[in-house]
Amino acid sequence: MGQSASASAQNPVLVLGDAQPNPPVDNSVDTAAGNRGRKRRRSDSDDDSDDTPEDIRHFLDTPSKKRVKSTSRYIYDTLFLKGTGSDVTIFALEKEWNLHRVYLCQADYFASMFTGPWQESSLNRISIDIVDENITVEALQVVFGSLYCEVVKLAPSNVVGVLAAASMFQLSGLVDEVKNFMLETVSSETVCTYCLAADLYGLVAVEKRMEDWLLLNLLQPTSGAALFQHLRPDLLKCLLTNRNLFVLQVEMDIYSILKQWLYIQVHEDNFCEQGKLLTTAETYFRDQAKGDADGRSFLETEAGEEYVELFRALRLQHVLCDLYSCQLVERDAIIPKSWLSSAYRQQWMTALASEQATDNTLHNVHSDSFYKNAMRYGRILLTENEYCWRWVGYTFGIDMVVSYRHGRITLRRNASKYPCSRSIHLQPDHREISVRARLCWEQKDDDGPGTVVKSIDGGPLSFYLRPDEEATVLAVPTETVSYPLYLSFHACFIGELPAPTVN
Repeated sequence: MGQSASASAQNPVLVLGDAQPNPPVDNSVDTAAGNRGRKRRRSDSDDDSDDTPEDIRHFLDTPSKKRVKSTSRYIYDTLFLKGTGSDVTIFALEKEWNLHRVYLCQADYFASMFTGPWQESSLNRISIDIVDENITVEALQVVFGSLYCEVVKLAPSNVVGVLAAASMFQLSGLVDEVKNFMLETVSSETVCTYCLAADLYGLVAVEKRMEDWLLLNLLQPTSGAALFQHLRPDLLKCLLTNRNLFVLQVEMDIYSILKQWLYIQVHEDNFCEQGKLLTTAETYFRDQAKGDADGRSFLETEAGEEYVELFRALRLQHVLCDLYSCQLVERDAIIPKSWLSSAYRQQWMTALASEQATDNTLHNVHSDSFYKNAMRYGRILLTENEYCWRWVGYTFGIDMVVSYRHGRITLRRNASKYPCSRSIHLQPDHREISVRARLCWEQKDDDGPGTVVKSIDGGPLSFYLRPDEEATVLAVPTETVSYPLYLSFHACFIGELPAPTVN
């Protein structure tokens, strides 16, 4: 995620044995392209003498079909753009359109108006009050024009307005076209706008697709300012608390994303290059703290009050799980010191419990408590290859080594097989571990446009492992998945104390 994007930025994933082969080189020759422009050599058999008089007469007598100008284009230019033969004028947003009732009746809105017992049914000039701010003159031009032409020109800049106008005039066919366009053009620049529009105008399938896209891509390095500028606080909080959020590496990455998003919110008019957003945000918040006479964190200032609830979605006890992360969060001075003190106490008490407590029963893996308190991890598996890695951070004496081999994702309680630079608990002989592994990938939608996010979920599992014992946490149907694969991991190693209180 860029340098110091999180605690994992320096050593995000300790790779034990990745094999990353070079991509194959395509040395094949495109024969179609290679032969383009070459004339076929005329053979001896290609002689004009083969053409009989009857063949020539048949050729001369056969009419040739040449389209000079399409009927639909003529209708659009003559009837819509020029208004020739108009029998009704539509006035909206300070602009007039000279149109035709027979074409307007394709929209249920006008069909009802012209055929019902309404005053407008006999008027030659109709004024329409547009109350939806998303509807613009450009959108009305597209929508009215769609009644005269089969081709509709859509772009990310006008698609929401067209959707709003098509919904108002009850043009279900055009709404479907807009829906397909959104699914085909979703990106970090458009996803938030599309998600909001889908919610406003009842496009349930589009809203679900946008949410799936955000859950998979929010923490990707390609997101950045383009996405953060349009990401509303309420939507962001819903994503951060969703159990299907793909955490790219570790919990610290969520804090890093929040920090960049927060900077964008308080500097809406300042452009910042993608690669410099993180360091710029860090510098800004540290300078703010140094200049505060009362030594307050940003969230304790008037400018930061509205973002307090959003930062409560952070699992601070898992952000502050290595020395670098603790130092970074304290230097940023975004989070109140009282929150950090509570999280430090939480981690210390949990560490003591792992050493001394006799009852280390884990959370019920089917309870909300498991999903609220589990450590969240993630990894991208780029190709069908063998992988072996561990995530950074304090894991209460468990050296968790994860592998992907032969369509199986396994978890090993490492004790001696792989070298480890941190302390490892060999007691108790059986250690309970609760995990949930979920694998996602994107593929073309067989039933419509764009791509869909597919997933398989191993479900929450709880099992005991001896030192150096390994367990399979997810079986991967290699014949159906598409790479890259996005692996999400929830893990609990000890019956944790209640989450820290952040007042």
